[in-house]
Amino acid sequence: MPNWLEPIERGRRPAAVRSASQRDGRITFERGVERYAENHVSPKNGRPYSQTSRDNIRGNLLGGPLRLFREQAGIRYIDEWTDAHAVGYLHWLQYDMGRDSATIKKVRSQLRQLALYAAEHLGAQAAVGDQLERLRVSSAPDERRPEEPVLTQGEADSLLRAAQTARDRLLVAMLLYTGMRPSELLALHEENIRLDRVPPIVEIRGSVHDADVTKTEAGFRDIPLTIGQKLLPKLIRVHLADPNRPVGASRLFLSSRMERDGRVEPLELGGLRTMLKVLQRQTGIKCNPYRFRHTFCTWCADAGMHMLHLQQLLGHASSDMVAYYYRGKTSDAVLQAAARIRF
Repeated sequence: MPNWLEPIERGRRPAAVRSASQRDGRITFERGVERYAENHVSPKNGRPYSQTSRDNIRGNLLGGPLRLFREQAGIRYIDEWTDAHAVGYLHWLQYDMGRDSATIKKVRSQLRQLALYAAEHLGAQAAVGDQLERLRVSSAPDERRPEEPVLTQGEADSLLRAAQTARDRLLVAMLLYTGMRPSELLALHEENIRLDRVPPIVEIRGSVHDADVTKTEAGFRDIPLTIGQKLLPKLIRVHLADPNRPVGASRLFLSSRMERDGRVEPLELGGLRTMLKVLQRQTGIKCNPYRFRHTFCTWCADAGMHMLHLQQLLGHASSDMVAYYYRGKTSDAVLQAAARIRF
């Protein structure tokens, strides 16, 4: 029996396994996952998985941890994978490898869908069973990570000044002053910017994962571009008037790469993260898309915005998530809020 508690030597990748689509007339585990990722229909919206979802499935089910687990268990074919293996893997991944409960739940969902697909299309019934269906994931083992404080106004100004181009400055300002998700920001088209409205707004109608669907049903919304400041409309006009911007570009934010037909590719999430890492190195200020979202939420709440209004701006299905994003813990914010109360 393999010892699942035996420490794994960090920093070493298992030797790459070259997998054929079939061996001895049987479908390998790797090929089974590939077919599931490419052909399965999402249970949420009834549509094929997006490219981002397919990449996520491949990372979780073909990546190093599960490959190592299968190698130690001697599993090469999809019909050898059982629900007991899935449960054992999830326990090992959480309690020994230290993955948080949110990650475990995501992998559990993917393993459930893989089992259903394998049973229906690949003749592999062993992965479907009660053990995986009954598995409950506890958040108790999660490490308590220190919460990043919100950006100060001085830090926000420093990041805006350090941005090298009109595009990068607008990206930082949009994240900071609208609170939108990065996947929503990069999906924006020029027509989603309505400077003709009073006040000017940005229309959130989709994400880079799906042009017609946001993360939650509450995600379809309009966000004023003048919340707490008047900078955003000016930056948008400068960005759209940039002489280096391709004529007729549809997406609001473009990358520096060219497609085969000569068009400029849209900016992707990886490019946004790279840009923010450069800013972080230049300024020494830790910045990522969700620190901006926490900052926007906290600034608006401390300024007295109603919780339900803030929930709508952030695109949350419940006010519980607004409380999660709130990072105000200073007594000054409490005192200022109290000073506004009149009985």
